[in-house]
Amino acid sequence: MKTLGGTLMVRNAIQYDYCVEEAINCLKEFCDEIVVVNVGSDDGTAELLWNLVDVKTTVIELSKKEWDDFKGREKLAHFTNVAIGCLSTDYNINLQADEIISEKSFLAIREAINTAGEAFYVTRKNLWKDCYHELNVPHERKPCSTEIIRLAKTNYKSVGDGESLEAPASTEFMKEIVIWHYGFVRKKEVMIAKIKNMQTNVFEIDYDKKMDGMEVFDWSAWFSEEDLKLITEPHPIFIKEWVKNRP
Repeated sequence: MKTLGGTLMVRNAIQYDYCVEEAINCLKEFCDEIVVVNVGSDDGTAELLWNLVDVKTTVIELSKKEWDDFKGREKLAHFTNVAIGCLSTDYNINLQADEIISEKSFLAIREAINTAGEAFYVTRKNLWKDCYHELNVPHERKPCSTEIIRLAKTNYKSVGDGESLEAPASTEFMKEIVIWHYGFVRKKEVMIAKIKNMQTNVFEIDYDKKMDGMEVFDWSAWFSEEDLKLITEPHPIFIKEWVKNRP
């Protein structure tokens, strides 16, 4: 049997309303080992993460200086790779701190790694407007991809902005392995600050001027009702309580 590790990096999850606790608890359900990298959080995230440490869950603490010293969007992949480098497993499945894997995917993940393939594409559902709608637009209009490589042997690394692992990947299990992305439906009162932080401090570009004048995040500035489809299946079990308190 092949062994599976789960990885995740995060900074200031509490301030920006990431579902990081739910993501880690999800990984605990089906991974043999989990490594979480916390990069200089100063909002209570460190304390939250330390309460999740157990026999198979390790938290690596890095400083804010390390975060600040690494410039550009590639810092997201860089700190993801710190986590991957600490795994002792055959395979890695990587989550971002606002993503959850459906429990319906657990068996397919194990089936995939036991084929001994190098890497595997997975499907990502990007929720928009609220926790009950999914973006349904052509690829060129998507704010982030719905077909990503997140399951791979541990010798493969994350690249770019950390959206995918760089590896020759199979699509065989793509429909069966589903990641739910809650990054656009976090609490509306923190969305604008979160987007501006990512665009200016991580991607090092000017922030989206559509947000000027918004007191809270207005999803309709980017997409219309016609760009959405209703979610017809239950949320993953690990996120159900979080969803109750979000838009």
